[in-house]
Amino acid sequence: MSKSLDNHIELAATPDELWQRVRRMVTDPQRQYRSDPGRPEVCNVFTLHGYFSPDEVGQIEKDCRSATIGCVDCKKILARNLAVYFEPFRERRAEFARDPDYVWDVLADGARRARAIAQETMSGVRQAIGLPRGPA
Repeated sequence: MSKSLDNHIELAATPDELWQRVRRMVTDPQRQYRSDPGRPEVCNVFTLHGYFSPDEVGQIEKDCRSATIGCVDCKKILARNLAVYFEPFRERRAEFARDPDYVWDVLADGARRARAIAQETMSGVRQAIGLPRGPA
């Protein structure tokens, strides 16, 4: 998946947006009909089930190979599990979106602390190579 190819999944995507992305994923190219047995080992969607559907992956593999479920069914399961997996992230992101001043304050504080560390590091570097101390 690639953002530049516009075939990525946004972490904060809604369940409907996830489904729109997942439904376009490529599955087993030799499985042309729902009644054709699937080959999970060549299916990108099945690979993702290994991470996002660990409790169901065995049954999904069995059902795919026996044509009990089709590729659309398999994708629906993945989309559902992606939505559940990313729900805490979506909720946290929504909290931050409601208070943008807090986000800017955190970023400013982080920049201030990083600047102090970088100045100290550069001072040590300048001293080690014999350059003048530089700006404070």
